Amino acid sequence: MRDTTSDPDTDAHDLLHRLAQHRTGLAAASFAESTVAPIPLETVVVPLMVGHPRRALTIALAIWLGCLAGAALFYGIGLWLADPVVRPALAALGLEQDFAEMTDRLGTDGLFWTVFLVSFSPVPMQLATLGAGAAGGNVVSFLAVIALSRGLRYFGLAILAQIVGPRIARAGVPKRVLIPAMIGLLAVVWGISRLV
Repeated sequence: MRDTTSDPDTDAHDLLHRLAQHRTGLAAASFAESTVAPIPLETVVVPLMVGHPRRALTIALAIWLGCLAGAALFYGIGLWLADPVVRPALAALGLEQDFAEMTDRLGTDGLFWTVFLVSFSPVPMQLATLGAGAAGGNVVSFLAVIALSRGLRYFGLAILAQIVGPRIARAGVPKRVLIPAMIGLLAVVWGISRLV
């Protein structure tokens, strides 16, 4: 007779292992983060990268591609639907002033540096992607700056995870402890950065 009971630690490890291998799901999560879900994706992917250092670059590639797709979509929405959809929706959310400031920054500081700094920082980049489209910024420059800034961010994290991950594994820290602890730490850091 087969044992139908399951070990919660094994189940959690299996779930994390499957997530680390599931590039489509990671790309979809990154797409959501760059469009409608202003949550820090790093709180999930950094622990996955550290826990699975050999897959870190694959994880980085998946989330990078998802981010590019989401940014391109929001650029298009900002370009074609700024007045009928974007501005009323942001007004309803109380973000109209922030959007106006972002659009002004895109015009005065330039598309490249504004989007670069926003997409490299912990600030949600949805306003920058919508604003770049609404301001009619050059789409090739926009996609290049997103590719560069998020590429530096994601692939830099992957390389760091490849360096740190094996050292943590040699230290004997179990993944069932390491990954939730890192998620918690990153969530706290993200929360503090939002308050500052």
